Amino acid sequence: MSYKRILGITAFGILFIVAVIGVMLLTSYLGEEGTTVPLPVTTGPVGNPGETETDALDRVEVTRETVQAVVSTLSRPGTYNREIEIESFWDDGQAVYFIDVAVHDGVTSLRTVPPAGGEKRIIVTADKLYIWYGDDRLPFIGDTGSSGDGYRTADEYQMIATYETILELDIADIIDAGYTEYGGEDCVYVEYLTKKLGYTVRYYVSIELGLITGAEEFDETGALVYRMRAGKCNTGETDPAAFTLPDGTVLITIING
Repeated sequence: MSYKRILGITAFGILFIVAVIGVMLLTSYLGEEGTTVPLPVTTGPVGNPGETETDALDRVEVTRETVQAVVSTLSRPGTYNREIEIESFWDDGQAVYFIDVAVHDGVTSLRTVPPAGGEKRIIVTADKLYIWYGDDRLPFIGDTGSSGDGYRTADEYQMIATYETILELDIADIIDAGYTEYGGEDCVYVEYLTKKLGYTVRYYVSIELGLITGAEEFDETGALVYRMRAGKCNTGETDPAAFTLPDGTVLITIING
């Protein structure tokens, strides 16, 4: 075989390899591009007046590997109020808590009605904690985390997790994930195993609100031990009374207009 022919074959082989690598890189790049748009895009009414089209959601596939990336794109409203129901179950009974939650610019107000009745009020600011019961005129006031049981976030006082909890999960513990409907909300769900007890926990995160709208926990036998359900969430609405101490001090500032 001539020297020129060998050079020709070699050059062709090099060009072929370069082309293959280029196609592989382009395919990989486009594949990665497709996983970076996890949020839904909805379409409103179309056509003639009175005609509507079912909202369509353009979503990437949510899996064990992608659910944390999807959830990380969600964000909670700065001002909202809602009621949540917390149920705890054991062999011979259960307890139900009803909690009115109001949030405004980082300040969280909780009105809790425990199973035994009565009322407990908690307000958590960035650096202060206020707790009182019923008609108490003098609330406990301390630094955030000074209630005697260590530092607790406003969400922990509600006995709920947040989407940050999902972001901190070890991917090896995640069992399943995807999209679903829960309590009338389009949600991302994630199911995982707890490390210490081996319990199965499932969270439902509202796509629109970025709030956990439901949760369930099952023990190693499959028995339900915890359930959280949220009612309708009203965003952008603030009642100053929810952030008012027994002495009349209002802990938030509302700017009208």
